[in-house]
Amino acid sequence: MRPVKTITIDQLKPGMFIVGMDQAWFRTPFFLHKRLIRHTEDIELLRQYGIREVKIDPDRGLDVESVSSEDPSPLSNTQNTASPSQASHVTQSASTEQTPLPASSIKMNTAQPLPPVSQENAPKSSNTQDTSAPPQSSHVAQPTPTEQIPLPASCIEMNAAQPLLPVSHENGPKSSNTRVQAAAAQETYREAACSMERMFEELEAGIVPRPDTLRTVVGNVLSRVLDDSASMLSLLSLQKMKRFDRTLSSHALDVCTLSLIVAQDLGVVEGDLEALGAGALLHDIGYVRLPRNLYRRTHDLTDQERTLMQQHSALGLAILQDSQEDRDAVVRIVAEHHEYINGSGFPHKLKGDSLSVLAQLVGLVDTYDGMVSRRGGRPAMLPHDAIRQLFRLGDTGQFAKDLIRAMIGSLGVYPIGSLVLLNTAEQAVVVGVSHTQRLKPAVKIITGPHGESYLTPIQIDLGNQAAGDSERIIKKALDPLQERVNVAMFLNDIHEEAA
Repeated sequence: MRPVKTITIDQLKPGMFIVGMDQAWFRTPFFLHKRLIRHTEDIELLRQYGIREVKIDPDRGLDVESVSSEDPSPLSNTQNTASPSQASHVTQSASTEQTPLPASSIKMNTAQPLPPVSQENAPKSSNTQDTSAPPQSSHVAQPTPTEQIPLPASCIEMNAAQPLLPVSHENGPKSSNTRVQAAAAQETYREAACSMERMFEELEAGIVPRPDTLRTVVGNVLSRVLDDSASMLSLLSLQKMKRFDRTLSSHALDVCTLSLIVAQDLGVVEGDLEALGAGALLHDIGYVRLPRNLYRRTHDLTDQERTLMQQHSALGLAILQDSQEDRDAVVRIVAEHHEYINGSGFPHKLKGDSLSVLAQLVGLVDTYDGMVSRRGGRPAMLPHDAIRQLFRLGDTGQFAKDLIRAMIGSLGVYPIGSLVLLNTAEQAVVVGVSHTQRLKPAVKIITGPHGESYLTPIQIDLGNQAAGDSERIIKKALDPLQERVNVAMFLNDIHEEAA
């Protein structure tokens, strides 16, 4: 048995198995310190989180001497000894550059298909006052950037003398029923992700989507959303943090899931939910007939690239024709998800009542998902900042304010996964959403007022605090990267194995 070695971050290569780092575990981007390094992106994440030295086990991975400078990717010749839960997954599908198809003239149905709303979930009467509603969009039309607080050096190291806080009923073990639901959400998402990866691989090979595949994916996701949307929303938030970059398949699945969550809260009937889910899964399929680097761009679009990109809706419609997908609602989602009610969208600059409500919803979720996702090396926007940006898009007339309010009702003003500062100077991670008190979500308090780390986070519902206690409220959102907090650690631990 060879001894464990301490090396610098510059010496770390894919294929090495790390067993320790020079930072506290909760301030790193990984769930476990003992793990196989699979990608150079993993190493860059460690750099961003201030890791300078790591310990490697040469018996479980590559040794320093075995890594040649001429071979930057030795992992392909190394046996994987780490478990799937220890590995970081980035889906990278190969694709040949294809010549864009000319935009075809496709007759559109301009009748507005308003989704039926069930009586149980109908919107509140205009006479009912919602004292917890978010501020009016005019108030946040020009939001200020989230204030960043530099991390003092004294806060980087954990306080060894930190006493364990007493465990209350709020932060005790989760019920078996909650764990079962979370596990079911995890399994549903994993199966759907695999199906979507296969579908996009087939699309790139010229094979059109099979209707039965779409029905299965949508049906399973919809069933889980209807049964337990909270677990699916929590899982979505975790996926955003764990995924280094998004792919077409992961983006399609996330847009589908979130669109269904918002539509369910709106009271859309099940038949329209199925069409919405299918359209959301297919909304970007036209990209497979465009150069791959267009979707994964790391720069602002040139005029030529913008022209090409705007063809993906028409290209998606051409694929639908080949797949014999003729449901009007699905076709219109693919065709109109980049059209805006003020007429500034593409490809046909449709506006107002001529647009499908379901297409508008997918377009709104598509926009939000793009904001909070990493893509092409571009960092993700903080969820709270993305919410404020949606208010601004409502003021400009890009999206209907009613849809924006509905989406914020589902996500909260501080979405799950947000790192926030409380009025008590404590830091907390948002782990649940209140549909009635959007500014008072459920949180896990992870640090004390002086920066000390709580070894046992305190979970409380800010909208239902114990009588007699000093009321905790959220002051502002924080940047986890700047605060060096691995937010994913504090979301539901039942999701740790999710891909």
